[in-house]
Amino acid sequence: MKKLIILLFMVLLTMPTSSFGLNAFGVQIENSTTVNGQALQLNGFGLRSKMFGKIYIGSLYLTQKTKSPKDVINVQGTKLLRLNFLHSRIPKDKFAEAINEGFVKNVGFFSKSAEAQRLRALFTRDFLKGDVLDLVFTPEGGLVVKHNGTELGVIESKQLQNALLKTFFGIYPMDEAMRAGMLGRT
Repeated sequence: MKKLIILLFMVLLTMPTSSFGLNAFGVQIENSTTVNGQALQLNGFGLRSKMFGKIYIGSLYLTQKTKSPKDVINVQGTKLLRLNFLHSRIPKDKFAEAINEGFVKNVGFFSKSAEAQRLRALFTRDFLKGDVLDLVFTPEGGLVVKHNGTELGVIESKQLQNALLKTFFGIYPMDEAMRAGMLGRT
């Protein structure tokens, strides 16, 4: 309930003042973006927080808006999941551990796969306040990972796409309030 109240408060304080986007916790969130020539629109955004504070804002960009987690996971097309880090420092190992925990909870068998290991290995630097992590899901089944605009790697795996999307939007998401925000349910 506390997370929901915080998220609602955040949304009310950051209502768009222009067609160019909005500001949440000092992060400029654009209403739309283009990825590989594909126009994407902001589906929603949400705050991931823990006991020690605000971790990051997750923003979801899709070709068509949806409030359905199943649609986010199953509908074909380019998708962008952008994480804007708010905390002073998130160790790369802790972040990779959180991703792995999401795999275990939502698609247990996948957490030990070669693709999951390759993804975790891409995180070679800690995440600092102001950093941006882009996870681009391609229609062909690829995952492009970028840290502050620098490509860390591409992993061609539809299974990895599904597992990672389930980590954020599945039955046991990393953060329920963040998922609700990214689905535009607030």
